[in-house]
Amino acid sequence: MLASADIRTRFNGAASDVRKNNPGAINRSQGVARAFSGPIDPRLPRKDISYFMSITKMPTGIVLKGMQRVEDVLKAIEYDIPTVVLSNHGGRQLDTAPSAIEILAEVMCFGAKGVGIGRPFLYAMSAYGEPGVVRAMQLLKDEFEVGMRLVGAKSMNELGPELVDIRGLGVHSVPMPVDSLSSDIYDRLVLPPFEVKLRS
Repeated sequence: MLASADIRTRFNGAASDVRKNNPGAINRSQGVARAFSGPIDPRLPRKDISYFMSITKMPTGIVLKGMQRVEDVLKAIEYDIPTVVLSNHGGRQLDTAPSAIEILAEVMCFGAKGVGIGRPFLYAMSAYGEPGVVRAMQLLKDEFEVGMRLVGAKSMNELGPELVDIRGLGVHSVPMPVDSLSSDIYDRLVLPPFEVKLRS
């Protein structure tokens, strides 16, 4: 399947042969989303995972991307897959799918080694080329450093799951502390009565 970056760089490898060998097989009526999801075959059986594992030359084996449930992660472990990527594909496929951070909260006992960020860099590259990607990376680094300062962490080793409040993930909200100053300390605000003026 071609990724967005492949289209941007005009990739013309083996995966793009369908364009010249069988142009009638391309459905152009439903935009880019259909172009990306068209090559996905939902009939791919799990038993094929063993086959892919046997033919890969990557030192880390294969990586399964798009995990959306704890059960899928457990099944990947059962098949000896060393790495999975929790992803809802940017919400393109189903806008109500849980975000990766929600799934991570459920599978945290297996550990997370990294965070994948693609779309901001794709946009930066599309608009500004390499300087845009460099700038986007600098902005992300700056935000990360500010976040570490705000939680009082001096190094990455001081970061941990105890610093993440996941109580509102399931309902997509942020828990707010209760403000009792207005009811216990300060005088209540009394609004003046409004007079209704009659029309003459």
